[in-house]
Amino acid sequence: MTLPTTDDAQLRTSDTGAEMWEFAEDADPAEARRAYPSGWLWVTGEDAVRSLLVALLDADPDARYGFDDLASRVDADDAAVERGIDALISLGVLVADEGTYRVNEHAIVYHAAGELSRAVEATGAPDDESGLAYLARLESVRLMLDALLEADRDRSLTQEDVHLLTGVSRKRVWLHVEKLVDLGVLEETGDEYRLGPESPILRLVQSLDAAVVGATLAPSHP
Repeated sequence: MTLPTTDDAQLRTSDTGAEMWEFAEDADPAEARRAYPSGWLWVTGEDAVRSLLVALLDADPDARYGFDDLASRVDADDAAVERGIDALISLGVLVADEGTYRVNEHAIVYHAAGELSRAVEATGAPDDESGLAYLARLESVRLMLDALLEADRDRSLTQEDVHLLTGVSRKRVWLHVEKLVDLGVLEETGDEYRLGPESPILRLVQSLDAAVVGATLAPSHP
């Protein structure tokens, strides 16, 4: 299965997580996270994959879509659309069906992405934008969420901590961390941040992450 990031990327699992941090000793933490993407970064890291998944969240599961139908839903060239389709087939979200494609509404990745998108929409996404698109549009936010997947709920983080964990520049952390505060993923405590105890969004990001890893490692799709 080809990862929708770079050709030499290795999916981050419990077995490869330590390798990411070894790589990070000689590289930018952001580069290390891209080289060892979590399931969350796997599915949101390439524009065409993310945009196609977002577009399909409202698709008719009984409909059949041709390549041109899917390509018209994303702003990408044909090669990128093909990679997006291949990625979503391998995750069980799309099923190839006699030269067309249909959405598998029962796929755990599809279900997890839909739940996350609706939770973001209920919390603060603009009315004209999908919750998943709003949450995952910026790489800085994707990387910060990636770092929070396994964060200790009792630990406070400064903006400098977030910078060191993610490789996101200090300026971009300062600019975009408030998005996670507004969505309840983080709450401010003075000059520090803690995981928000009431927000379902981080939990649903974790669910999507686990769904992608599970589908990637043990595919069993129709």
